[in-house]
Amino acid sequence: MTIQEILANIFKSFTNLFRRNNIVKDDEGMYYTSSLFGVSPQFNDYGSDIEKITAIFTNPAMLKVISLQCDLFSLGKVYVYQNEKEVKDDIVLKLMNKPNPMQSGSQFLWDYMLWTMIGTSYSYIDSNIAKEDNKLYFLNPAKMEWPSDFNQNKDKLIFSKASEKTLMDTVIKYRYDDGTSLNIPLSKIIINTDLSNGTGNWFKGNSRIDALYKIISNSEAALDAININTRYSGKFLVSGMNDTKDVNKLPMPGDEKEDIESKVNGRKQVHAIKTPVDIKRFVENIGNLKLDEAYRTAYFLIGSMYNIPKDVLEAYLQGSTFENQEKATARHVSYTLQPKGNSFFQSLSSRFGYDLLGKSIIIDWSHLPFMQVFEKDRALTQKTQIDTLAIMLKAGIPINECNQFLDTKFTINEKAANTTGN
Repeated sequence: MTIQEILANIFKSFTNLFRRNNIVKDDEGMYYTSSLFGVSPQFNDYGSDIEKITAIFTNPAMLKVISLQCDLFSLGKVYVYQNEKEVKDDIVLKLMNKPNPMQSGSQFLWDYMLWTMIGTSYSYIDSNIAKEDNKLYFLNPAKMEWPSDFNQNKDKLIFSKASEKTLMDTVIKYRYDDGTSLNIPLSKIIINTDLSNGTGNWFKGNSRIDALYKIISNSEAALDAININTRYSGKFLVSGMNDTKDVNKLPMPGDEKEDIESKVNGRKQVHAIKTPVDIKRFVENIGNLKLDEAYRTAYFLIGSMYNIPKDVLEAYLQGSTFENQEKATARHVSYTLQPKGNSFFQSLSSRFGYDLLGKSIIIDWSHLPFMQVFEKDRALTQKTQIDTLAIMLKAGIPINECNQFLDTKFTINEKAANTTGN
């Protein structure tokens, strides 16, 4: 993003702010906004990448969901296969174990899921050759500055190799925090998106966070309410007990007010005062506000947006798992995380030319304990199929018809069958 674009966005934000709201100063010197035309909902808009990143690491419910997904994904193990046989000494395995000087393999996988959940992961590949000294990084999209004329090409269809090469030669400026920058050609970047990238920008996918901004904002408002009510729960309102029938009774004088205030704030357990008083807390029962429920509600809503089953969310929240939760976690890995992993490693396989060698790079979670629940189910299913097959064969049903009915690929060992028959 250019300096001009940044300034334009800032100006737009302030224009909208002052168009919609009054800036009000309260008794404690704090500024807040109030609608000119009455009460209206106020939501944060997480439109930019930096705003999305900030929302993740400052909102407990959002961070809890992101951490769950990233933690699970980082437990995956990378394999290389060639012609359906595992290659245990492939150089890619060493590279994935230490993709760059600053990260381990699990940290690298964690980051992939993080950026993907934000919307788009940009993985920098230093060389298209699979070698141990290659360098792999995930780029922070908030630090990527695309050429000003790139918007003209971001949605165009590519029909020729020449057009593709011209596009891949586009230089992206990657800005560091100290003001320096690194020029990176687009050809060294692998782009993977969470959702569709076909809605107007081939190089940036849509983000689920755009649909969650109201939920995140409500969660933040609830946390603010907890903070405010907690601060005020320790404050008291002391007033004189006036008798409406006694017109001669004078209001509480100032010196008496100060005396009562000093006594209330004092350490003595018993105080003698001249005027009967009524003492009330600013917040009588903070539990009645049920503000903690707002966090849980946001947590489950955000989790469901990322297709995380409720059983998995509950297990991660409570820190204990049951068999149904383990099964839900295993299904979540198979149906949600596995496709995301396949997307990245298929791109990596293609970049290294492994597809031309009959090789494939995959990620798998079958080594984890909770995945073993599937093995029990498979064993039980297979036993049922074998028992059913035996009954069908005994009834004289041909093996091909049995397989069609059971959706299996069983074969009969004729030699073993004849031996058994004798």
